[in-house]
Amino acid sequence: MKTTISEQELYVLSYYRACELAGSILFGKLAFHTNIDAYRVPLTEHCLEEAEHAWRWTKVIHDLGSTPLKVTHTYQTEYGKLFGMPENILEIFCLTQVFEKRTLDQFTKHLQLPNTHPSVKEALQKMIDDETGHIGWIRTEIDKYGHDNGQEKLDALMQKLEKMDEDVYQKLSQTEPFKTYFKEII
Repeated sequence: MKTTISEQELYVLSYYRACELAGSILFGKLAFHTNIDAYRVPLTEHCLEEAEHAWRWTKVIHDLGSTPLKVTHTYQTEYGKLFGMPENILEIFCLTQVFEKRTLDQFTKHLQLPNTHPSVKEALQKMIDDETGHIGWIRTEIDKYGHDNGQEKLDALMQKLEKMDEDVYQKLSQTEPFKTYFKEII
């Protein structure tokens, strides 16, 4: 089977795949360990959807004639370097909210690239639809926390995380192959 994607695109899609796998593992562990009964079902569903996304990227890469590259340094890795280990479920939800918003933005930008293979476009659109749901249930939980515990602390945390996310995104956008591949949109 002949590959129909460039080395740069293969890396980008493999990176997306790795980030989805990292998200699935995280949410699987949270679903497994949570003591909050009400979170067990949505965390498990979130785990499933992230795993499905990783599989979708794997299949797209394979269908385009390639094998996913080994990528172990993900967007979440950079979050961990700057933020450290989350101390509670609120921090995890806020990190997820910020990350999912970035993912939506990135996938939407990627969808606009000229000459994007139809299989890649289809995967991007499916994930945009799914990520919107992720943001929804987590946003509801964050809003409940703000209502019950005060909005100021929550706003301060979200501002800190959004700044951190912007720093991570700017750093990523200056690395190869992202810088070259996305030169029209980043």
